[in-house]
Amino acid sequence: MNKKYEEWKKKKDAQLNEIAKNMTEKRYVLTIYEDGDELMSSGDKERQIFPRRFYKICSTNELPGVLKFTQESFWTHPALLADHSNTNEIPVEEKKWGIYTDVIIEPFTEELEQSYLAGSKDGFFKQQRQFHDYKMKECA
Repeated sequence: MNKKYEEWKKKKDAQLNEIAKNMTEKRYVLTIYEDGDELMSSGDKERQIFPRRFYKICSTNELPGVLKFTQESFWTHPALLADHSNTNEIPVEEKKWGIYTDVIIEPFTEELEQSYLAGSKDGFFKQQRQFHDYKMKECA
């Protein structure tokens, strides 16, 4: 029994290592749209970030950290350090507020790109949309 357990444990450890590798690999390119946050800036355009679009390459593990800014505001300031260690030193009235208005996630690795293109060509996404529509009608 002990030998069998050791075999299972070894397989499980290998599986967990593969999962960790997949989750930390930079596999996605994000197109992020951000805009000023009127609520947090009390409507003051001078305290809102300028609208912009930018790109970020990230891993699956990093996605929640990006997506949270579609629900929560963020602020920035020219003197803010990268590690945010000086946040308490920045006066509230000088903070510029923003929020992500859209995040588009697309494949970055060639492997994911080819999989995406093959799925599109083979009708995978169309089939998923049809199934989703069917389930939504069924629930209505």
